[in-house]
Amino acid sequence: LGETVHLGYYTQMSANLDPNKRIITYLQEVGEEVVQADGQRVSVTQMLEQFLFPRSMHGTLIGRLSGGEKRRLYLLQVLMRQPNVLLLDEPTNDLDIATLTVLEDYLDQFPGTVITVSHDRYFLDKVADQLLIFNGNAQIDRAVGEFSDYLAQQQTKQPAAKPKTSAADAVPKKAAPKKKQN
Repeated sequence: LGETVHLGYYTQMSANLDPNKRIITYLQEVGEEVVQADGQRVSVTQMLEQFLFPRSMHGTLIGRLSGGEKRRLYLLQVLMRQPNVLLLDEPTNDLDIATLTVLEDYLDQFPGTVITVSHDRYFLDKVADQLLIFNGNAQIDRAVGEFSDYLAQQQTKQPAAKPKTSAADAVPKKAAPKKKQN
């Protein structure tokens, strides 16, 4: 990596968060504020509120958080480090709709590069403008635009599936003899 690259990595495996630390203390260990793309300084408290942690929760012990809240706190900790290259491994796992909306909005304003591994097609449509699609068999497609546009384009490229028939299928088969009923 180059000298100017500051990497942030959000893994789908939760970080080991100290259950005896308070939410605000956990983030203050990273920094007191972040500088956003527009130069605005945002405090830890403001970041917590932006990511749906009301002031009443800032003193809460991490051990009392739900699984989704812990994932959200871990994500916020990665973002508080102010990376300029962000690697997101299945970032939508265990996040609720409200948090996903906040994350999408944040990434929309993110000034750096975001590389996301995701199976969440809706999320990819919202945040990605360039795609690398790993199709298996060492085949990788590159596309510009939304994932749903890529899928639609792929469907128009594939000819309509024809029913498979063999010569044996084309020849009528003899009906099995019927058993006599007494």
